[in-house]
Amino acid sequence: MTLAPTATRIAIVEDEGGIRRMLHDLFTGEDGMDVVAALGSVEEALERLPGLRPEVVVMDINLPGASGIEGVAGLREQLPGTQFLMYTMHDDDHRVFEALRAGANGYLLKSAGPDEVVQAVHEVLRGGAPMSAHVARRVVTHFQERSRPGNTLQELSIRENEVLGLLAQGLLYKEIGDRLGIAVGTVKQHIHRIYEKLHVQNRTEAVNRYFGR
Repeated sequence: MTLAPTATRIAIVEDEGGIRRMLHDLFTGEDGMDVVAALGSVEEALERLPGLRPEVVVMDINLPGASGIEGVAGLREQLPGTQFLMYTMHDDDHRVFEALRAGANGYLLKSAGPDEVVQAVHEVLRGGAPMSAHVARRVVTHFQERSRPGNTLQELSIRENEVLGLLAQGLLYKEIGDRLGIAVGTVKQHIHRIYEKLHVQNRTEAVNRYFGR
């Protein structure tokens, strides 16, 4: 007797009801997929998903309360075997890299078609890292620029690059802290390390190095 294959357990974390229902209907309409939860917040996800043990979590970023990035970071420890697929309208570098650092396995924009969403779920289950083409290009460009010979910015961590980028925009320490969700003291620590790694003495020299001057 041949046993039927077990359906892939999928959880959705999305606060917009229409999108949540669309994803629910999309996955339940696919052979071999079973939606075990469709939730509207990270707080609900942290409470319910560890007991449901989904194999894939499709997570929005801009959620009420905690963000989807915080949700991935919180759930990753409790669900080490689960694949996390970000599903969002945001494609800025900060959110992309923060999501990947938090443990996201893929990053899909909401402009993706239904077939692309389903394919992304299959891909993360196979060990891949699906990304919308625009996001993937930004990731590749980022690492190419960091690894370019003579570019000392490659010595900076992702967070230090983010801080330096905001510094180059003219933001004050408090504004940088608010943008990144970190304390002013932490911002100062990052900037101190940036100065050391770039061998500069002040903000002007650091910004000039950022712009390749």
